[in-house]
Amino acid sequence: MLRLIRTFLLLTSSLGRLAAVEIPEKLRYQPLPETARLQDAEGHDNGVRFVDLNGDGHEDIVVSNPHEYGVFLFVPKERAKANLQWDEGWSQVMREGKAVDANSLPLIVDANGRDLGVTFRDGAMWIEATKQRIPFSELLKVPGPAPRSPQDSLKAMKLKPGFEAMLVAHEPLVQDPVFINWDAKGRMWVVEMGDYPFAPGEKTKDGSMGQDKVSDLQAGRVKILTDTDGDGVYDKASLFLDGLKHPTGLAPWKNGVIIANIPDIFFAEDTDGDGKCDKRETWFSGFTAGNPQHLVNGFCWGLDGWFYGANGDSGGDITCVKTGKINALGTNDFRFDPRTGEFALEGGRSQYGKWRDDFGNWFGNNNATIGWHYWLPFRHLERHPEIVAKSVRGDLNGEKRVFPASPPVRRFNQGSAVNTLTSGCSPMPFRDTTFGADGENVMFICEPANNLVHREVLSYDGAHITSKRHPGDAESEFIASEDNWFRPSMARTGPDGALYVVDMYRLVLEHPEWIPAEIAKGLDLRGGEDKGRIYRIGRTGPPQGGTTVPDPIKAMASANGWMRDTAQRLLIERGDAAAVTELKNLLTAAPAVKIQAAFTIMQLGGMTSDELHAAIQPLAPQVRAAALTATGTSSDDVFIEVEKPLLKQSPQKAPAVAVLPVITNNNPNRQKVVAKYITEVVKLGGDAKRGAAVFQKLCMVCHKVRDLGIEVGPDLLTVVTKPREQLIEAIFDPNRAVEQRNAATQVTKKDKTMIVGQLASETPGNITIRMPGGAEMVVLRSDIQDMKTLTTSIMPEGLESVLTMQDVADVLTFIGSK
Repeated sequence: MLRLIRTFLLLTSSLGRLAAVEIPEKLRYQPLPETARLQDAEGHDNGVRFVDLNGDGHEDIVVSNPHEYGVFLFVPKERAKANLQWDEGWSQVMREGKAVDANSLPLIVDANGRDLGVTFRDGAMWIEATKQRIPFSELLKVPGPAPRSPQDSLKAMKLKPGFEAMLVAHEPLVQDPVFINWDAKGRMWVVEMGDYPFAPGEKTKDGSMGQDKVSDLQAGRVKILTDTDGDGVYDKASLFLDGLKHPTGLAPWKNGVIIANIPDIFFAEDTDGDGKCDKRETWFSGFTAGNPQHLVNGFCWGLDGWFYGANGDSGGDITCVKTGKINALGTNDFRFDPRTGEFALEGGRSQYGKWRDDFGNWFGNNNATIGWHYWLPFRHLERHPEIVAKSVRGDLNGEKRVFPASPPVRRFNQGSAVNTLTSGCSPMPFRDTTFGADGENVMFICEPANNLVHREVLSYDGAHITSKRHPGDAESEFIASEDNWFRPSMARTGPDGALYVVDMYRLVLEHPEWIPAEIAKGLDLRGGEDKGRIYRIGRTGPPQGGTTVPDPIKAMASANGWMRDTAQRLLIERGDAAAVTELKNLLTAAPAVKIQAAFTIMQLGGMTSDELHAAIQPLAPQVRAAALTATGTSSDDVFIEVEKPLLKQSPQKAPAVAVLPVITNNNPNRQKVVAKYITEVVKLGGDAKRGAAVFQKLCMVCHKVRDLGIEVGPDLLTVVTKPREQLIEAIFDPNRAVEQRNAATQVTKKDKTMIVGQLASETPGNITIRMPGGAEMVVLRSDIQDMKTLTTSIMPEGLESVLTMQDVADVLTFIGSK
């Protein structure tokens, strides 16, 4: 709560005299933060001091007493109008808490309100008793909670009964890990994104934040970890490759690994056995660079012997080096054949992680979504371009509630997103039987912002696969840490049947692209760069199962998905046709083993695609169109009964649309309008109630704020931290800077009509254009004469004709209201 102070108070000093602690006259009518009460309950000096910390001409607040402390920067009226998350007054909180915590300040007064000789001069806070000096630059930093040792962080992890966590690797062996995989020798390969959030020289799009080279650890790396004594803990690390830029994933192949590293996917090999890469070969190039949270990533081995990857939201025109072909990635994910270099599109767009279950069903998600099931395979649509589908995916579960165990901390963006899914990633089905009923049909999703790993139960009964929260996690999570630095980016099934959790272990997770620059400059953006942990989660008791694959045929009979994937990969790498006879003995095994053995037999030439199709079709509803199409059969009978209703949508003939002029961003008058509105709007006070009415009248057909509106363009809560001037520019000059995923698509049909809208999804046979208001128009590719992505937004120009200065002030106040 804030309390209005209209006068200054006389407080007792340590010398017994009356000393004036005065609110500066020009700020006397501003409310004080609750922590910054001038008097305590006994009427003593509460340790509040006014001092200009950042040199902006406005007195800020530093408070420290035996109960609490805080640093509050004053936000003047003009700056409050420039950022919707702050109010005028001492609203920018740099630190605040109880006096006993790790970030507390030296006491300014004692329990009796006696001044302890703390002064503020020469750019520093001086503590007379200890001769300590704290520079103002230190007070302007946002400290956050302190890191914990690997052992203490392990103790902070809350697990379900019957499970235990084991720390299998930590710093200095690993630093900034984001992805792991194993090779057939049982070695763990680790991708480290040491250049998060900025590689040297990178900046945010608006140029307000960036970093040159500031650390020797500021680069992407790949390491190989080895457990030399067989105790389950990795004790040796080899630096395989350094100097990468935002690497996101890898997969073993033959004597090396395939690595995702913008703008390329390349093959890296150690030819002399010294554990270091000495040969690189680019396979694919052209993936778009940008925010490292939105880059190409992978890879997952498919039953068909191809690797699958996720778009990451960035797209690109992808050149296949081996074939010379160029593919426009667009809104799609992808797959590629490591034997031939062939590259193909798959339904998307997944942000971080495209993974499958034992039955060939594919899943992805984005940061605000539990997961999607990709039910309609592109390969079938390529054979049947006449099929029209608005989307090739279905939501698993619309729930967004999560239950963190970590203490709540002040968020740098999306401050209202409490106990809400905001950073979902790596939706991975658990592929073993070691967890029993606790792991049956289970998918794990990492949520690093809330320091937890979430568990869903998949249901195969519906038209597309859905999920629900595990019944054992009704008001809790499978893994939740009390450590705010715990940042899980991946939770995957290991070779021994345990769940391995990759913890990047960072203080700041949000990318500075979405943090107000004033706050970002006070953050340790690389806090934790020298740390990283990897955990093994298993049943209580000693580890069970091996981690190597000496005999691929025996490994193919394993209940462990990683074992079968590795066995299949090794057999395909070798082209081992002699293995077919023994593999056929597995066609009567459990469904997961039977399916993978059958696909392997076909890849080795021991079974036709139609025979494979016939062998696995009876395993519905777990086996669905994705796996049946991947057999390569000529049969069109790939949809099981529960899926067929999804295909009953008849092809839609798009209604005639008037030819629209192409929106141009070359109008010289736009910036004049922007400048005029910025100058006038900052002088006006806004009213959230009136702003809500303006939003509903003019904005909600394309934008969403909380539960109000339709999300065609960006959800406005995701841009609320941007400076007010930047938001005004986006309203009146919408084409000045357009993110690729929000760019307009222009479709010219053969009947000479034109459609301009947002590309919502695409398949081999049709595209779906989302129009203002949320209506979606499906267009057959056979009806398209020309299609191109514009450098403009679908947001119209000329809104000054319907928005007054006061309207803008009101709607911006509404967007920023709590």
